[in-house]
Amino acid sequence: MIMRLFELKEQQRLSTATIFMKKIEDFKEVSRRSDEEECLRKKQELEERLVPKRESQVDVERTIQRLQDEARQRFQQKEDQINQKLKEIKSIQEKELQEDLKKKTLELHVAEAKRRKGMSSSKLESLLKLLNESVTACQERDSFLQTVQMKLDRVTALKAQFQVVVNNANHEDPLNSAIRSENIVKQVEDLVEVIRDDIVKNNAIVQEKNASSKRQQPQPALPSSVVMPVTSSAVKQEHRNDQHGRFEKKTSAPNGELEDLNFVRKEDLVVYSQLQSELRQYEANTAAFSGDLSLKTLRFELQKAVLHPVNEISDQSGQHLQDKLDRLRSLLQGNSVHVGSRMVRATEHPGGLEYCTNLLARRLVAQGEDQVNVNPKAAFPIAAIITELWLEFPVFGRLVLAHFYRQCPYLVPYYLPQQEGQSNEDYYKSLGYRYSGGKVEQQPTYLKRMSGVVRLYAAVLISLPRRNQPHPHGLEHAWRYLAALLNLSPRNDITAAILVEFLTVAGSAMSKEYGKQFQKMLHLICTEYFTMIRNVTPKGSGGGPVTRLEEFLHESITKGGISPPAGQLSPRFW
Repeated sequence: MIMRLFELKEQQRLSTATIFMKKIEDFKEVSRRSDEEECLRKKQELEERLVPKRESQVDVERTIQRLQDEARQRFQQKEDQINQKLKEIKSIQEKELQEDLKKKTLELHVAEAKRRKGMSSSKLESLLKLLNESVTACQERDSFLQTVQMKLDRVTALKAQFQVVVNNANHEDPLNSAIRSENIVKQVEDLVEVIRDDIVKNNAIVQEKNASSKRQQPQPALPSSVVMPVTSSAVKQEHRNDQHGRFEKKTSAPNGELEDLNFVRKEDLVVYSQLQSELRQYEANTAAFSGDLSLKTLRFELQKAVLHPVNEISDQSGQHLQDKLDRLRSLLQGNSVHVGSRMVRATEHPGGLEYCTNLLARRLVAQGEDQVNVNPKAAFPIAAIITELWLEFPVFGRLVLAHFYRQCPYLVPYYLPQQEGQSNEDYYKSLGYRYSGGKVEQQPTYLKRMSGVVRLYAAVLISLPRRNQPHPHGLEHAWRYLAALLNLSPRNDITAAILVEFLTVAGSAMSKEYGKQFQKMLHLICTEYFTMIRNVTPKGSGGGPVTRLEEFLHESITKGGISPPAGQLSPRFW
């Protein structure tokens, strides 16, 4: 029994060991197989990495990549098209809104321009009616109207300009014409006020004269149809307001009229006094604008709008000169003009347009001293600009002439005499001399500057307006000036200097226009008048201007005429 149990136990032990060993063998087999599979897998991975793919596989991958890229591009294109459409729709909406706003604004501007033009027309009619009433009430009307005829002509020119501006329908900027019409009416108002003041002064003088005549000669009054002549006292009163219109001695002719003096003709003195009075009145009207500190920035911008194109005027090309004219014309019309990166308009503030007009006239005339005396050919493009602007803006032309006369009174011609009690410095300044450190400039420098101003003035006289328009201040004034100059006694240096400069520029055109009459005048200059110039030239003074004049006259006689001036613009230049 015990043996049987022992055998059974032994059998169980052997069976357990067998089973355990079997499991170990099985585990080893499984491990071996796993290792083989892992090695095979690793081997396949290495083969895939190291061995090139077949062409079919590469093509498939490339095709897939290409299709993916194309799909992405189509998607992006669709997205871009949608965004573009949205932008276009937004742009169209904004444009429609802007056009609608612009249309409504334009309608409001048109209505406002119509209202302001109507008010300006009514005011102009009232002013003209008031002027007619004042002229009707004027005593000794015929003789007085001769003294203010230029002012009356100016009123007529402004009235015509007003009609053109009012009838001009500017669809882009309707308020511009309204502003221009208001500026014209303001100028007419100032003129009417000046003329009415002149009439009041004239009536007072006539009444005083009549009263004095009755006291001196108690005779029956003259019939009302007899017109009393204007006496020298009337002329004295007229010129007393002019600081440059004073002179040492006035003489009266038997009929009571002012005689021609040795330094100015009476007609020229009247014109000179009127122009200087108008210039002072114009400057007074712009004094508030010029002195307002709050407008300093605007004045600075307007100065640049004037000075930049003026300083750039040259005969570089017709297109270049046209550009400068367009910029200056636009400024005087009250339009917005570019100044650097911003826009500025002369009508932004009352007095701004008048300020620009006077500044432009003064600076263009000053170019005679600053530029023409250095470069004589520069006179002609500047003169062309002056002429074109003068045609369109008569008030500007009057200011230019007034500044010419102020800058160089010899252009009147007017030899200003020294007043009793007047210092030498004040007197020389009235003649156009400059002072520095209390010392007057040298005579050659002064003569050169005056020659530049004379050359510019003469260039204006011969400048040909475009489109065959009549010249606002043409050759007839050249003839009048030369005749007036020769009727005055010459002065040392200055007469020869201005005469040779004037003839050099205007002589050829005058010869073509007046033919034998001008040749007679030139003969008079070569003989009698040149002898008079010689007689007033001190011996040993060098006589530079006299020598130049003598050489010019000799050359003109030798060539049989006067050559056109160098640098004159051709009719087709622009």
